[in-house]
Formats: sequence, structure tokens, C-alpha cells
Amino acid sequence: MDKKGLAAWVERLDSEEGVVLTSVLAELNELTSSDETSANQLAEVILKDASLTTQVLKVANTVHFNPTGSPVTTVSRSILTVGFNTIKSICITIKVLESILQGQPSTRLFELMADSIHAAIQARNICTKMSADGKEEVFVATLLLHLAEMLVLSSGESEVAELNEQVEEGATDKERDRIAERVIGVSFKRLALALVKNWRLGGVLQESLQPSSKMSRKADAVLIGEEVSQASKKGWDSPEMKALIKKISAFTNSGAKDVEAMVQESANEAAEVAANYGSDVLVAMIPSSRSIEAADDASLEAKSSHEPNPELQLQILQELTSMMMEGVDMNSLFQMILEGLHRGVGLERVCLAIFDKGREVISAKYVLGEGTDEWRSKFKFNFVKSRSGFLFQLFSAGKPTWIGNPQFKELTAAVTPGYIAVTGVRQFLISPIKANRKPIGFLYADLGESKRALNEAYFNGFKHFCAQVNMCLAVLANKS
Repeated sequence: MDKKGLAAWVERLDSEEGVVLTSVLAELNELTSSDETSANQLAEVILKDASLTTQVLKVANTVHFNPTGSPVTTVSRSILTVGFNTIKSICITIKVLESILQGQPSTRLFELMADSIHAAIQARNICTKMSADGKEEVFVATLLLHLAEMLVLSSGESEVAELNEQVEEGATDKERDRIAERVIGVSFKRLALALVKNWRLGGVLQESLQPSSKMSRKADAVLIGEEVSQASKKGWDSPEMKALIKKISAFTNSGAKDVEAMVQESANEAAEVAANYGSDVLVAMIPSSRSIEAADDASLEAKSSHEPNPELQLQILQELTSMMMEGVDMNSLFQMILEGLHRGVGLERVCLAIFDKGREVISAKYVLGEGTDEWRSKFKFNFVKSRSGFLFQLFSAGKPTWIGNPQFKELTAAVTPGYIAVTGVRQFLISPIKANRKPIGFLYADLGESKRALNEAYFNGFKHFCAQVNMCLAVLANKS
């Protein structure tokens, strides 16, 4: 890199790695589990990313998170089964791993990533009395503690080779900072603090990077987790680890034997996490006491979600029925139906639109798919109570409709330019949904991203999920 120093490296990372990584981190960090819609929003963030979807489903089906072995086929169910905060932490881990370990990572980069995963799980697990949100905040801060150094080492710049040559095995943070100051013109710590501020990565991380005598319990947990990841390399019976056991005992108000068992089991959990992300190298660098093998990388490849998949459709429909019988809330069921249409039927853009209280306007409630972000504000239509109105005819017909298909000439002719202006397509699938025989909105789906033509396979899959929506609403109505 031609320029050195803090400003040059912040600009370098902002323009490349930061754009991809922080856009997802920002979306995830904005979600809080106290908001009743957050689970649905989290599912939307995940489903935008095919690789992330595949990884989340894979992790949700592991023995650690799913000991019953009952298949979890949707992201929506994963969030309900595994838990909002855990899935959120999994997503952040996946995106950091993807960003850092692309290309051909050096041994040092693998070591930093393995240490970060191990430290993050240790830090989270010692927060025994902390809220779920607090634990997740600690996990993320610990995972990102060495983010600046990892981004520099994964940047591909010419200085990286010199850094790797000069940093000796076992070098302390201060020693690595001195070398970085000399080679790239800025210490990793100063660069990290600048990135935390620019990318709004949180107060706990900033506090952990600037240790003081008056630190919060969250920041204390971050640094203890980091200490455990380093001391464990010297052995669980080393003097350093024994001193840490006493420190953690005081922190958690637990006995030494319980703490010893906890930190060793946390190391096993960290190795399992690394294995779930398909890296034997990461697994080997975490001092676990069990034999753990990484998943086959081929199994992590995201399959195309834009072709009808009858087998997946059936699995999701069965999962929907199961969730309905368990009494899961309607928001989660609606989100899963959209996911079924998107991933199972292969429809690229899907939307559930709901009437307002006055039943005069119908607008997007849930959306999914590329290019639908603006639909929450634009996908809004007046309900014209006239026989010539499109929605009036749709609700009168009362069945799934394929606009643009010769079988539905009358309804196709009633579509106004307003719909085309919002969606950009003339061929789409739409169906009224009812509760107690009363229309409450409609389901919409299309192939508007690729502009491909719809066919019977898409329409049949769409009809199956529309029937499931109405059945769910009927069951819930009878229970109320």
C-alpha cells in the first residue's frame, strides 16, 4: 500500500472489507430481542444471504442446538428453536469468518480467528447471571476484539508478509502493536478503536480495547475470555490457568471445580462451532478435550432457492402444521410461509399485505427477497369498492390467481398501472387471505428479480402455501 498510518488504513478497510462486513453487522446490531417483530426482521436479514441461510440451518440442526434430531428446515423455526440471541451471534460469527478467512489465510490469521471464537464463547459462558442480550453483547465484543489485526492480515497488502515474518509465535498484544506501528504506521489497537467508532461496533468493545480500573462486568468478561483462550494453550493445569480459575470463581461466585468443568466444556463448544463452519484448521487450534471433525465444505454450499423444490415445500408445510399445533404466534407463522414461498417454491419476491383498520388501504406487512426493501413504504394500494376494482374482483373470486395467465383474463385486465409501477412486472401470483371468512389481506409473489416467466410448478406451490395460510387463520380463530 502506497500510504501508511491510521487514516490510510481506515480508508482502505472502509472501502472494501468494511462495506460488506459492517452492512450486515449494522443490520444485526439494530435488532433487539425485546421488539416483538425482531425475530421476523432477523429472519429477513438472514434470508437475504443464501450462504448465511445455509449456515444457520446447518448449525440449527447440529446435536448441540437440536438434541432431539427433529429436522429444522426454516430460518424462522431456527430462531424459535435455538433462540433469537444465539442465532444473532451465529450470524455475526459467520459473517466475520467469511470476511476474514476468504482466499488463502495465513497460519497467524487462522490462529487469531480460532482464539477469537474460543475467547468469545468463554466470555459469554462466564456471564452466568447476565441477560441474554448482555451475554450476546459480550460474545460479539470478544469475537471482534482483534478484528483490526485480522482485517489487516487478510487484506492482501504487501506489508502483511513483513508482519507475519516479524511477529514471533506467542508474541503479546503490546509486542504485535509495536511491530505494526513500525511496519504499517499504526498499532492494531489504535486502528481497532478507529474502526469501532467509524463502524459503530459498540461500547463494550471500545471499553475492552481501553482497559481501566473501573470497567463494567461486560468488559471484564471480554478480557477474561481472552485470557482463557491464551492460558489454555499452556495447558489446563498450567499456573496461568489455575490463577484464572480463581479469578473466574470470584467473577461467577462458583466453586473452582465447577469453573474448571465450565471452561473446558466451553472449549469443546468452541471447537464444535469451528467445526460447524467447516474448518479443520480452526478446530485443531482450539484445545478441546473431545475429538471433533469439521463439516464437509461441500455441504455448506448454498443451493439455488429460485427453482421449485417439492421436497423442501413438503418439509416446510409439515413444519408449519407442527408449529401451528404448538400455538406459535401468527407473526412467526406468516414469516415461515413467506420463507416457504421464497426457498421452497422458489419465488424470488414475496409479500404479505394487510388491510388497515379502516379497510381502505392495503399495504406490505412482511416482505422477502432481493429488491423488496422499499416495498414497506411503496407497496400500498387503496381498496376501491367497485366491481371494476382489481382488489374487489380478487376478493370476490376468493382464490389464488396467476396474473398474466390466459386462464385469468378478467383479473389480468383489471390490474392498474399502479401495481406495475411498484413491482415492475406484469406477471405475478396473488391470493386473498381470510380470517373468519373476512378478507384481511393478500399474498403476493413474483419472479421480478430475474424477470423469468412463471409456470405451473410455481403456481401449484403458491396455492399450497395459500391454503396453509387460510388453515392457520381458521385454527387460530377457533382457539380464540
